[in-house]
Amino acid sequence: MAAAKGTKEKGWLEFKYRNTEEPIRFPVGTIYGASDGPNLVVLGGMHGCEFCGIEAAIRLFNEVDPAKLGGTLKIGTIYNMPAHINSAGFVVPQDGKNPMSTFPGTPVGTYGEAMAYYFDQEVLSKADYFVELHGGDIPEALTPFNRWVETGNADQDAKGKAMAVAYNIPLVVKDPYEQNLPPNAAYIVTAGRGKPAILCESGQQGILDMQFVNVHLTGLRNILIHLGMMPGTIVNTVKRSFLENYVFVRTDQTGLWYPDIQCGQLLKKGQVTGYIRDTFGQPMLDVESPIEGVVTCVRTSPNIRPGNVIFELAAIASREE
Repeated sequence: MAAAKGTKEKGWLEFKYRNTEEPIRFPVGTIYGASDGPNLVVLGGMHGCEFCGIEAAIRLFNEVDPAKLGGTLKIGTIYNMPAHINSAGFVVPQDGKNPMSTFPGTPVGTYGEAMAYYFDQEVLSKADYFVELHGGDIPEALTPFNRWVETGNADQDAKGKAMAVAYNIPLVVKDPYEQNLPPNAAYIVTAGRGKPAILCESGQQGILDMQFVNVHLTGLRNILIHLGMMPGTIVNTVKRSFLENYVFVRTDQTGLWYPDIQCGQLLKKGQVTGYIRDTFGQPMLDVESPIEGVVTCVRTSPNIRPGNVIFELAAIASREE
């Protein structure tokens, strides 16, 4: 039976992991607008301790009036409940996988891959537009930025970039969609299906900070207005830098990381960004920037192991005047 227009519902999507019979559960709220319109999916808690994105998703569900909404707004408040409950940064505790590497998933894979499969089948695959909320996990500081996906489809790309611009965040990153690479992040998978999708970052270090929650809320309200789903005027208070060539700088060392950079800083190629030392404080490596670009994220936890991202940056393609 179809839900009535102009109503809200909330509850748990529940499945069982076939290999162990463990439950897989997602808290999801749906707002059915009083008039027709697109299906927008908003998802918080891909990483379970990114609380600013989670809180923004929760508040959005509670504030949107279905009588004023056109279309359907489906909100997953916390995707990665196992990490959220266990205060686990970045990964699904059952398998150690980063959920951004698991979409579209499989029911016969690891626990995290099964999570992705069920959420994708039930929610994500039905989206017309998608916003993935992040908020800076436990060991990372970041400056607000968002990402849209360049697929080569001019109409879709224009819509994705317009969503990112509407979010009212000063750093807007273009991510190329590579057909020959596994598109394992939820927003990349969605873009690969021909649906505009963005990933939005605001918050840091696993702290619930309302100034960063409000960045998300402003952006989400703007998206609803931009898509014609809600009445109102878009808030536009920032000058944007448009970034490309996004780089995750990873370490191949085990030791302690001492950053000497800040979020938002413009680095030169070859500039020393920090130092890695051993457990006796002896120098091991000076870490240099591989490109000229703006720092978006810095690992603030000293302990590192091979494969850890220690900072992220992207090159400036253009700026708004």
